[in-house]
Amino acid sequence: MLTAMVLPMVSCRRAVEKARRNIRLEAVEKVERKGMGGAEAVVRVKNGTGYKLVLERAKVDLFYAGSRVMSIILHGRVEVPRRTTGSFTSLWRVRTTDPMAYYVMVKKIREDDISQVAVSFAVEGRGGPASVKNSEEMVPLSEFLNIFGLSLQDVKNYLDE
Repeated sequence: MLTAMVLPMVSCRRAVEKARRNIRLEAVEKVERKGMGGAEAVVRVKNGTGYKLVLERAKVDLFYAGSRVMSIILHGRVEVPRRTTGSFTSLWRVRTTDPMAYYVMVKKIREDDISQVAVSFAVEGRGGPASVKNSEEMVPLSEFLNIFGLSLQDVKNYLDE
């Protein structure tokens, strides 16, 4: 009985690890503001799986000293064909909820002080027949950047554009 319960979990874990190796965000090639309320991001993605990947919903909230400063929400879907490595464009809505705190946060980031900057995010999509949902709350900015292979310099470059 125990074996029957454990085997699917091990198999599932292996599938997740294999997917992690075969799906990779290789680079953020460009992030460009579009007016006051939008942004366009071009990312290089590797999809080594046999399934089309679809990002249906995504939201990122930035916090400074525990208060929400900005929300960034995916506008439209992003699809990555199976067994593909390429650049994909996504459009985002950007909403600043506290302009003064945003100004302070940007100043601190430029000074390399990210100790009070945190990120919450939620994503939903599909990888072939499987739906994928992932979210994290109040992740320190440094950890969030590591998840996506980004650096603080990447953030500074975006802020300077």
